[in-house]
Amino acid sequence: MIVKTIKYFIVLLFLFLLSPAVSAQEANGISEQEVKLAKSVEPDAMPEAAIPHTSSAAVEEMSMEPLPASTTQVSHVAESRDQVVLLIGDSMADGLGARFNDYAVKNGFKFHSIVWYGSTTRDWAIAADLQYQIEKLRPTYIIISLGTNDLGYKDYSRRETAIQTILSRVGNIPYVWIGPLPWKKIKDRTIVDVIRDCTGESRFFDSSSVIASRADGVHPTRQGAALWVDKIVEWMGEPELNANPIEMDKPDFTTRFKHDEKHGMGYHGRR
Repeated sequence: MIVKTIKYFIVLLFLFLLSPAVSAQEANGISEQEVKLAKSVEPDAMPEAAIPHTSSAAVEEMSMEPLPASTTQVSHVAESRDQVVLLIGDSMADGLGARFNDYAVKNGFKFHSIVWYGSTTRDWAIAADLQYQIEKLRPTYIIISLGTNDLGYKDYSRRETAIQTILSRVGNIPYVWIGPLPWKKIKDRTIVDVIRDCTGESRFFDSSSVIASRADGVHPTRQGAALWVDKIVEWMGEPELNANPIEMDKPDFTTRFKHDEKHGMGYHGRR
């Protein structure tokens, strides 16, 4: 009897201890089955970012929008008065110098010219004449007339080196390079492109289309040279064409003129 009582008491005690755990689980509203299901659920995948959709019509409209306006500024046109202009070159500079002197008298600037008959770009690159004249005269603007005696040569890399040497001596001084007139005797005018590639389009006056009367089939007459210079000066005053624009009024007269220096074909330049 006592044994049965003890067994009964143990069963009651076990039930009493078990009841709080069951009550807590029920209180939280979580069943054993739900707990098992919760453990088996995979974590949520990150949502993919929505890709904005642009209609083909909108894309076409966007591509048709005008580009921003160019911010490139036109170069300032310098006044020629009080400038010191230096012309250097081959025999073509002989005729050019006389007309440029007319412009100097008309516009009030100082003009100097150095002529070297038969000279090429390589002659001027080897000789020290250009830097000598720059140091002596202190020009504010330089006009180069070379290339006629380079026509027909095929050593373009050497000519290019010579041209670059000349330009390095000019440095930051504003300048223009006048290309050679057309010459029926020589059809190959590759040197014109070589010079332009070195100077850039806006510092090179291409004389290939200039029609000027010739005294000997090569050199222009005084009238032909005057027409040539008038075209050059007109181009020089255009800021859209010339990187170093300079304004000059056209003279309606001619002047007596003498070059600063004039060297024959036997001259080898300063060393």
